[in-house]
Amino acid sequence: MTRLVRIVRLTLVQVALCAIASWSVWAQLVYRVPGRYGSVALAGLAVVGTGATLAFWLRAMLRGASRRPRPLTLVHVVHGLGAVVILGCGFYGVFVFVNGAFDVADPAHYPTEIVRIGMDETELGVRVPVAWADVRSWRRPGTIERVLVRPDERERLWAGQAVMISVRPGFHGVPWVSRIEADVEQRSRDVLAVLPDAAQVRRDLAEFYGRLGRHAEAAITTREYARRFPDDLQFPVRMARLLTARHRFEEVVTVLADVAPRREDAEVSMLLGHALSMRGRRSEGIPLLERARAMQPWNWWPHYALGWAYAGAGEPARAVASFQKAVGLRPGLPDVERELQRLRPLAARAPAR
Repeated sequence: MTRLVRIVRLTLVQVALCAIASWSVWAQLVYRVPGRYGSVALAGLAVVGTGATLAFWLRAMLRGASRRPRPLTLVHVVHGLGAVVILGCGFYGVFVFVNGAFDVADPAHYPTEIVRIGMDETELGVRVPVAWADVRSWRRPGTIERVLVRPDERERLWAGQAVMISVRPGFHGVPWVSRIEADVEQRSRDVLAVLPDAAQVRRDLAEFYGRLGRHAEAAITTREYARRFPDDLQFPVRMARLLTARHRFEEVVTVLADVAPRREDAEVSMLLGHALSMRGRRSEGIPLLERARAMQPWNWWPHYALGWAYAGAGEPARAVASFQKAVGLRPGLPDVERELQRLRPLAARAPAR
């Protein structure tokens, strides 16, 4: 019974150490701090420490976790050092996790080039837990930055590839890499110079600009796409939705201004009408929203958008009616409830029309 207790206790300790090491590697892969050697070395030490821990546990299991005192051996020393390394990596993992998870700043994007992929399975013949990319530094020209590469990125990256690095400033002020992806802009421009009607390439370029927060370029590229491919309504509408969610209303107008006259579509009218209203062009936006409401009276969104448009136009009674209809179709809109409390007294005092 005593031997069983020792085996269970030893197993729990080793499982805990392996869990700490695994979590540390995960944190370092997700919230990557670039550097020449340090970041990769710490992730590698966590992997090595895990291997030493597993080897010690397997040796103990084979020897039966005996109670008899045994002399200090190299195996015990390696295991102790591995445990210390894992705990150190665990503390570092907490640091990079907090630095990245609590960072709410927008990323900055830097075009660069991959010089080499380290520990790549194409060279080793096996997949290893930690790989990295050596890229030309965006901070210190002429030097190299080493960045850990996540498993989902490894199959899409190669040496000599032009890439875009997204860097956030960090909660603790330590910059970290949130994304590494192919530089779609450079590749797309090269293709479009030869094949200007490559539809998928134009879509990819617009979406790339949208991911990077380059909203004006995303809108212009989408408008060019819509002019070349007028039968495809789905893509401009999808981009307009994305820009609306980011409150980029001027860009929504850019995307849909040419589309709306060609297509009698409720969603186009909703998105363009809302964008025009939010940009102060309510005389143009409200008719489009009213048209969308007539086409889809069961949809809460045109009523919701009209409520804000009427309120901005100084028509509280019509705004209250639209907001009440929106809440009736979609209960639980806290911003509408707050606005109704403000508008109802104004609507009661407004002269009847």
